[in-house]
Amino acid sequence: MIKSKVLYQVILICSMLISCEKYSINHQESFTVSGYVYYLNEPVENVTISIDEQFNWNANTNSEGFFKITGVSSGDHKLNMRKSINNILNSSGDTSGFTEKTLDISVYEDVNLSYLKLPKAVYLYEAMDISELSAKIFWSPTDDEGFREYKLFRHSTSGLDETTGTLMHVSTSLTDTSFVDNQLNPFQNYHYRVYVMNEYGRIGGSNIIQIQTKNVQLIRNSGFEEISEEEPIYWTLVRNPGNPDNSIIIDSTDAIEGNNSLKFHHAEESGCWEMWITQDLNKSFLIGGATYKLSLGFKADFVGQTGFNLILRNSTIDLWLNVPIKIDEEGEWSMIFYEFGLPDTIGNNDVKMTIHFCNQGVKSWWLDNIKLEKSE
Repeated sequence: MIKSKVLYQVILICSMLISCEKYSINHQESFTVSGYVYYLNEPVENVTISIDEQFNWNANTNSEGFFKITGVSSGDHKLNMRKSINNILNSSGDTSGFTEKTLDISVYEDVNLSYLKLPKAVYLYEAMDISELSAKIFWSPTDDEGFREYKLFRHSTSGLDETTGTLMHVSTSLTDTSFVDNQLNPFQNYHYRVYVMNEYGRIGGSNIIQIQTKNVQLIRNSGFEEISEEEPIYWTLVRNPGNPDNSIIIDSTDAIEGNNSLKFHHAEESGCWEMWITQDLNKSFLIGGATYKLSLGFKADFVGQTGFNLILRNSTIDLWLNVPIKIDEEGEWSMIFYEFGLPDTIGNNDVKMTIHFCNQGVKSWWLDNIKLEKSE
């Protein structure tokens, strides 16, 4: 009987302890966190406020910059403020940036944060000095007293953030807000965005801008207007002296554009004495895997089918392409267009371009305004 009473008392005490514990858990103290948020010294609405990234601890500021979050448990927390900024400089078509800040708060009673300041959002201006290979990027400064660094990212599309973009530049000076990107390719689209950091992490991101580098005319002296000792500069002419009457000369009496053209003459009735012209192309302007368009003016003293080989060579590539030409009218200029793709890997050396002819019979033909550009 005594043992039963003791057991009963033990069970009763345990039940009371468990009930007390449940009561303590279910009635844990909670508090209210409220405050006012300012941007550029003005109350700002539609700022998203969150505590510890909890879905039930968030709110948006009203027109007076006020917010209130209830039911916050006691303890130390992180409060985050974030505001999307459209048309930072009232620029049409601006892709929005944002400003944000995270701070530590201690909640052991109701907390009122009377003045919370969002950092000034940075704005990427339109790029300047855009060339074939470079562009100057610059932005407005932030005003955050805890500023640590700007990070400039670049990407091929507008889906640009810290994970998809390539980090191009880091600046730790508040007023160092420009960068010349000289690692670009001709006739290509690029997107840029700046992120702003303090010692705790990110405090803002700029709008996104897009640039397109200039297309480059790969062939120099394309119209044979620049002459030195009766030879067009930048070009090497191979006349093939197997027949001394073969010739490649400057013709200043006829041109599709400008004053000069280049006249070829094959002096043999039968067979073909190969003749060609060459020019070195600057490797820094060429992109592996890209498509290029060759255009040139062509005239002949005969009709029918002809053509030439377009040869591109360096220590990595040896590309031979046949460009067909159909001549409908003797002695009339026409424009020839030909597109081709470069191999993905083209090496690090300049590329020698050769335009190679093998026309049989006594014939003459002319070239002018030879251009080679990256296609869209």
